[in-house]
Amino acid sequence: MKNGAQPLVLIADYDDEERCLLKAILKFIGFDVMEAADGQQALKLAKDKLPDLLLVELDLPVVNGFSVIRQLRKQAQARDLPIATVSLSAPGARQNSLGLGNAAHWEKPVDFNKLFALIDRLWPGYRRALAGV
Repeated sequence: MKNGAQPLVLIADYDDEERCLLKAILKFIGFDVMEAADGQQALKLAKDKLPDLLLVELDLPVVNGFSVIRQLRKQAQARDLPIATVSLSAPGARQNSLGLGNAAHWEKPVDFNKLFALIDRLWPGYRRALAGV
């Protein structure tokens, strides 16, 4: 989080419904959200306004998710960017994704309990603070 602002999440997924659902949930718990429908758009958004978390589908059109991650990891400011990857069941996707230093990998549909566990790990107490607990 930059200067105490709400965390910014970039959702990069070709599936409009998946993006909308993730966006609604993340906005509900207090995140700012950017969206990209393809890898080229995701790279541009990530470079223009570095997010606090990237949720990226590996099978993105134009530039695939693996390429997006590799290109971002080459940039000093994005080297430690927490990234969670999502994919349909594909052999080796989890191992390859985590091998790039990513925080998590999930198969679709996204398990929201796992997403919340990642958020709690990255920003301890954030969701409780929003709930006034």
